[in-house]
Amino acid sequence: MVDDKPISDIRVSDVIAEVGKTTKAATVRKDATLREAVEAMVEDSETRKVYVLDDQNKLVGTITLETLLRHAGYRLGVRKVGMTSFLRMLAEISDDKVTDVMNKPISVLHNEMIVNVTRLMVENHLNDLPIVDAENKVMGELNGLDILKSSMKHWN
Repeated sequence: MVDDKPISDIRVSDVIAEVGKTTKAATVRKDATLREAVEAMVEDSETRKVYVLDDQNKLVGTITLETLLRHAGYRLGVRKVGMTSFLRMLAEISDDKVTDVMNKPISVLHNEMIVNVTRLMVENHLNDLPIVDAENKVMGELNGLDILKSSMKHWN
């Protein structure tokens, strides 16, 4: 249990064990369209990212909600705001590929120290990170809120 360990010894796996689960990761293949990325994110309301996987299910990229919204904003241009414009934009991005907008992923291993993970999150302005196995396959997502909940037990 995390309560028994000094904060410097807590690992990703300890936080996951304490919260009881990882956040389900939304994923798409690298040949997917942006529309498919939006659909994957909408279907999985737990996450604000979509992880892009290659043919071996290895992590190759990340697309954030912010990136999708920015792309939608470029597409929306001067159109009236509303659901109709949003749906029209989704239809227009059907041919755009996720590889056109994805970022290089920053990920962590299941056994990484939470101190290192927190440093990564702070330095890169991230709220969550994908957890990968030794083969770089996505196992889930670690949410920064889970780290805070776990860490609070060690604050004086």
